[in-house]
Amino acid sequence: MSMFVEVTVLIATLIGAALGAWCIYWVKVRPQSRHAWWGRRIFIATLLSLGGMALFAALTHADGLSPLGLLAGMLIVGMLWETPAPALQDEI
Repeated sequence: MSMFVEVTVLIATLIGAALGAWCIYWVKVRPQSRHAWWGRRIFIATLLSLGGMALFAALTHADGLSPLGLLAGMLIVGMLWETPAPALQDEI
């Protein structure tokens, strides 16, 4: 049973990383398009599912809980990170 829980948490972590990165890409590349609207909603669903998996991992004392929590935190940082606006070049 323990091996099944660990593999499940690992798979959820990998899928969450891929899906979260994909959503961040959609939101950052085209912020005014319909993709950004879907990206935000799928991102929230991904975070909620990672939270549910973290609860499951905590209740079963899984070793994969820490990477799962770190991933959720890094996805939030990635979504909220603001890139600086490009500087205007002075024409001489």
